[in-house]
Parts: sequence; C-alpha cells; structure tokens
Amino acid sequence: MAVTICPWCQSEVPHEEGEEPEKFCPVCDNEMDGYRTLRVNVGSEEEEEEQEEEEAEENDDSAIDWNSDVAMSEKDEALLRFEETVAEILDEQDLAPECPQCREYMLEAGEQLISGEQFRPRIPEALGQAVLEAPFALTVYMCPSCFTVQTTLAENDRHHVARRLSEASTRRTGGHP
Repeated sequence: MAVTICPWCQSEVPHEEGEEPEKFCPVCDNEMDGYRTLRVNVGSEEEEEEQEEEEAEENDDSAIDWNSDVAMSEKDEALLRFEETVAEILDEQDLAPECPQCREYMLEAGEQLISGEQFRPRIPEALGQAVLEAPFALTVYMCPSCFTVQTTLAENDRHHVARRLSEASTRRTGGHP
C-alpha cells in the first residue's frame, strides 16, 4: 500500500497498489499533483527498486519533454505571481488571522451584512438583553492556501457589543464597578 502526503494539510492519503492516487485531498480538497507532493511506498524492496529505476529514467536528460518543462515553468511563474499578490494583500490588511486549518495567514475577503430576518438573538438571564442585535456586519476571511472561510464580528460592531456589556454590568451593580 502506498501513501501520499498532502502538501497542504499534511494528511496521509493511502491508495492501493495498481490504483491511481487521489487527484484531490479528501481532507482539504486541494490538488495533490505537482507542487511539494511526496509519495511514500510501504512495501517490498523490489517495489522500491522499481520506483528508483523509474525516477532515474525520468531524470535522464535524453528523456526531457521540453513541452512539459515549458508548462511547468508557466505554472511556477503563475504560482510566484499568486504568492506575490497574496503578500501584497496581506500587507494592506490591519488584521490577518491564522487559518484554523493550515495556519497560513488569511485574506480579508469582504463583509457580510446580517439583518434582523437572518439573525435571532439569544437573551441571557445575566444580561437581560441580547448580546448582539441585528443589523451587524461580519468580516469574512479566506485562506489562500486551503481556502477555508472564517468570519469575525466587524470592528465597529465589536465596540457596540463591548459597550452593551459594560453598560449592563454598570446597571446591575448600581453604577459601581
């Protein structure tokens, strides 16, 4: 049984001998071919020797496919442009949270407005009112590596919640901290 390591989430993806390896990681759904993919064969020494021979043939200068080298060069350039653009976007952001999935910095993708029809607040007994009332906004972040999406309360609405909780505490204690 051979095992492929996903270059994005580092999961081991096993596959049976004679079967084609997965094209996409079943854990993070990223493409597994090409960039930083590592294949590990677990089996007999004969299989390892066969693989070494195949790799030697692939590395032989007389077997170079120049068309595939040009395509790889274009892919490398596209990846480099992608990484440069991601770095520029991150430099512009005030906040760049880490992705909970792969720990890359996330890009701010936009803002989602939540109206009263889309949100039903919970009213805790200790507070006597909702912690958060609609309308409010969520800042949407996207990971450029594994494409996980995460939302956080927008900065302006954070201040409203903090003020609401602070005022409720002051009312309960009669103005004393």
